[in-house]
Amino acid sequence: MKKDLVFAPALLIVGAVLCLLQFTGMIAHIAVSVVGIALLIAYTVLTKKDWRIPALEIAVRVLYGIAIISGIVIMNLSGLAALAVIHKISAVLFMVGIIILLVSKMSADDKKA
Repeated sequence: MKKDLVFAPALLIVGAVLCLLQFTGMIAHIAVSVVGIALLIAYTVLTKKDWRIPALEIAVRVLYGIAIISGIVIMNLSGLAALAVIHKISAVLFMVGIIILLVSKMSADDKKA
């Protein structure tokens, strides 16, 4: 649980900063995305044994991947509104998934105590 208290808030901060694209600019957006990838990989490696809802854990990582891949494609191909919608929806669902995972892990630890 201690690892979740470090990584989940960090990923939420990354997601919040990524939502500020209009203020941060594209270079910062890309840099923060790379930081998010590194955090998500470390989070996965360090907490794999503690997954309480494996399907949601996997879905969260897949959603971040979809957001990254769709963002890369959007940069190279402009004018695809559907892809922009997919990018935003997957990003929002990623954030919601991280919140659900954090709350479920915190409530499970409260029941143990």
